[in-house]
Amino acid sequence: MTDFYLLTKPNCPLCDEALKLLHQAQPEEPIRLHIVDISEQHDLQQEYAWLIPVLIRAHDDAELRWPFQQPLEDFLNT
Repeated sequence: MTDFYLLTKPNCPLCDEALKLLHQAQPEEPIRLHIVDISEQHDLQQEYAWLIPVLIRAHDDAELRWPFQQPLEDFLNT
């Protein structure tokens, strides 16, 4: 099972849309999704404040930034 981190913050409509897409995705293997509120972590807020939502794949730290240019399911299955 692969871990993914979705970087979000409160009152973020794009984050809500990204989460909806993740719930609709059908990856080949089960994934574990961790929701990370960047407003609670100063270092993440500094780095990602204008970039969220961002999906990070844990095993290689690859990032998929909004809007998801690469197909989401390809990213989940890599």
